[in-house]
Amino acid sequence: MELLEKEESTFLSLCSPHDRDLLTGRAEMTLQDFERITYLIMTLGFSVYAHNLHKQYMDFTIQLTEQIDREHEILADYPNYYLDEQVFEKCQRWIDDFCNHIPADKQKYYRDKLNAQTDLR
Repeated sequence: MELLEKEESTFLSLCSPHDRDLLTGRAEMTLQDFERITYLIMTLGFSVYAHNLHKQYMDFTIQLTEQIDREHEILADYPNYYLDEQVFEKCQRWIDDFCNHIPADKQKYYRDKLNAQTDLR
């Protein structure tokens, strides 16, 4: 099995049924869904799958890139922007929601993995 298929299969086996529907085209993805899902996928280290999703949803990728560029401009003058906008709390909610859908025997491993990556920032 190639790496893309392995990463995709692993993520789809862990995510919620709703996210699985979004990723398999059974439900329409929004920009907010895309941001959350790609954040989780990248934080888990599934870079090949993340790259594939960015290619597949190029319009969302462009919008998020523009958003990140704007945020960097804001951060230059407003260093507490992420704190005041509760960006870290939002990401933690994404992690918690994701982990709540993982089978119980795998929750600790993935929660620790996701939280370790976010602690590196």
